[in-house]
Amino acid sequence: MKLHGILPLLFSSLLALAQSPKLLVYVDPGHGGEDVGARGAKGLKEKDATLDLAGALVRELERCGMEARLTRQDDTFVGLWDRARLANQAGADLFVSLHLNAARARQAKGSEVYFLTLGAGDRDAAAVAAQENGPEARTAHASSDSVVAGILDTLSQEAYLRDSERLAVAIQGQLNRLGGIKERGVKQAPFVVLRGAAMPAVLVETVFISNPREEVKLRDPAFLRKAALAITQGIRHYFAGADGTPRRKAVEAARPPGA
Repeated sequence: MKLHGILPLLFSSLLALAQSPKLLVYVDPGHGGEDVGARGAKGLKEKDATLDLAGALVRELERCGMEARLTRQDDTFVGLWDRARLANQAGADLFVSLHLNAARARQAKGSEVYFLTLGAGDRDAAAVAAQENGPEARTAHASSDSVVAGILDTLSQEAYLRDSERLAVAIQGQLNRLGGIKERGVKQAPFVVLRGAAMPAVLVETVFISNPREEVKLRDPAFLRKAALAITQGIRHYFAGADGTPRRKAVEAARPPGA
């Protein structure tokens, strides 16, 4: 083929690439405002550390050509149900909630990634969910109208459970490569923040803020960048799919009408 025949094809391919919408990941820094979350032995607050990690994650996602938005950009309170609704309204492809684990035993350490279960889950997972859900989970959807809304939100997320599991596995697989971080695996728990998401959604417990050594890591910008890069690589692997083909069409196919 002559050069003048190649150029129009090349131009049309580049134009199509430029016009294709970017993948949108909604990043949720856990807690905020009066909701402090867990505290480290040396005073670090979960709400502050998750915001720092979220900022690093947004930068890595954008560097890889994705669009990323935050459920909160500063130390403000955002309701658990409102976080997922922000992602729904934006038509996000994924919802990733960032948290830090805590335990009475200071030697507890490592990362784990959760996706939603509609049941109670195992005892340890249920305890983590209760800790992250906080008192808001007991008052959410108190009215009859809100109960109906909550059921609809839960059914919406149920359609994405398989893809949420794939996303969780992909992210945990990359976090496992972080040096010195124990693998705690992929788990399910009844996190309120995940229930209303009309897209694949996961909650990442990056490390234990209650572990003094891991608390030190959370104050290190270099570690935050490495953790953000690992999560980003997990997201990229998820979108590539196990067979090497893009998974976005599968995500769109699962999206309920009007979502």
